Amino acid sequence: MPSRKKTADDISNHMVDLKNSEKDNVKVEKTRISVKSASNRDSTSREENQMKPEILQEEIGTTIPETISQSSFERVQNNHGQIFLGGGLFVVGVILLLGNLLKISFGEYLWPFIFIVPGLLVFLSALSSDKTSGEGLAILGAILFSFGFLFFLQSITGLWATWAYIWALVAPTSIGFAQIVYGDRKGRSMIVESGIRLAKIGIIIFAAGFIFFEMVIGISGFGLRSLGLPVIPSILIIAGVFVLIKTLLRKESHQKY
Repeated sequence: MPSRKKTADDISNHMVDLKNSEKDNVKVEKTRISVKSASNRDSTSREENQMKPEILQEEIGTTIPETISQSSFERVQNNHGQIFLGGGLFVVGVILLLGNLLKISFGEYLWPFIFIVPGLLVFLSALSSDKTSGEGLAILGAILFSFGFLFFLQSITGLWATWAYIWALVAPTSIGFAQIVYGDRKGRSMIVESGIRLAKIGIIIFAAGFIFFEMVIGISGFGLRSLGLPVIPSILIIAGVFVLIKTLLRKESHQKY
């Protein structure tokens, strides 16, 4: 009996030793895993620290040139505006100087340049600008320029009565041409299409006004009546020729496509 009791005690002690060894193994495994995770975190932090200078260098390399390019572009735009302004003042000054030296009175012909020069400068400045107000400035410049140019022609010819229909060349025709040029320069097709529509409307109004006021009424003194031609038949002939030409041109364009 004592031997059997001793054997049972040995077995129980052996079982306790096994359990203790398993607990030790678990503790060792947990310690190994924690050490491994800590080493992984250290290596990751070292890699991030190594990458930071490269990222910083990349950011510096991309942002600084962009800032420099934007500032240089703004300087170029300012230079363009100054060049246009200086050129316009130079031209007007040369014309006035020649008038004084040659004893020619340009006063009655030069006053339209009050509109021509600012309008041209504003229009050219709008073309060289990328601001959202560029289209509006281009339209304003075109209107001022067209006013001045028509005033200049009328001051030379004396045909002031033509304002009865020639206003259509200022608006909407000049607005349409400004949109066409500005939209083509900036690559904006919608503005170009809008300009084409306005220009067509303005030219049609101008043509209709010219036919009525000049050929029918003869406000400038050189209508159909001054030539001894009947008004109504002559207008019908001109209208028929216009419709035929327009139809033939449209037919040829359809055949090409």
